[in-house]
Amino acid sequence: MMLAAADAAEGIGSMPAELELGLQCERWGSLPDAGGLLDQRHGLMQRMGAAVNVYHAYQSEKQRGNATLTEWSRSNPGAWRTMATIEKMRREKDG
Repeated sequence: MMLAAADAAEGIGSMPAELELGLQCERWGSLPDAGGLLDQRHGLMQRMGAAVNVYHAYQSEKQRGNATLTEWSRSNPGAWRTMATIEKMRREKDG
């Protein structure tokens, strides 16, 4: 699911359901299901959060403008670590 979220951020393939739902919740400031945080389906919030974090990391890098990758990575260390983890996962998958 995290690889699919990275792919979607790069315009490859469609968004996984957790990413699409996470972005909708983010946009509308709501939870996916009725009730409070503890009323949500088991693990859904974690999966949505992971997918959205990956998506935002790749989108941030994509929109870095004139900044070099080194400059961007120094300004966005969390996003850089996320991308490094995803790229490692991609290499292992293709390995």
